Amino acid sequence: MIAEAQDGNVRAFELLVSSHLPQVRRFARAFASSDADVDDLAQEALVKVYKSLRSYRFQSAFKTWLYSVVRNAFFDATRSRAGRERSLEEPLEADHVQAPSGAAPADEGLVQEEERQRLWRALRALPPEFRTAVVLFDVEGHSYEEVAAIEAVPMGTIKSRLSRGRALLRTLLAGGQAPDASESTGGAGTSDGGVSSQGRRSGK
Repeated sequence: MIAEAQDGNVRAFELLVSSHLPQVRRFARAFASSDADVDDLAQEALVKVYKSLRSYRFQSAFKTWLYSVVRNAFFDATRSRAGRERSLEEPLEADHVQAPSGAAPADEGLVQEEERQRLWRALRALPPEFRTAVVLFDVEGHSYEEVAAIEAVPMGTIKSRLSRGRALLRTLLAGGQAPDASESTGGAGTSDGGVSSQGRRSGK
């Protein structure tokens, strides 16, 4: 099917990426500026995947290659809107977000929705490298090895980005502010913590 898609068979390409669409769209939420922008951003990334398909040489899993192209497309989009204020419309599927004790049953859904939206706002405020690591590992459920392959960096770098990204996420959720990306990238990470993984696999 990959070979057919590389030869320009659009139907083969659609079948090839169909199983990845929900994950790509969820990944896009961390980089989109609005609800409407999520679909636009995901579509733009998939167009780049299609245009780049001939460059895939079967040297890595197709999923790894696809996420690398998608990740680069999202980074390009983020850089193109640098300085623009980001808003959040869609909730994060985060089961660990709990309604405060004492909340009326009728209000629990609203409280949880607001907490999920607050979590997405905090995720979007993370520097792109931290944001990508946290979303791919903690939200998408990729392993350390898979995230390292997608990012094309050593696994130790991913562990550091996860640790620092989670720490910064806790700061943001507590009402703090995110530092500039130039101040927050690089350096050794601290101990892990923060966002709970919903689908982590091997490589821990």
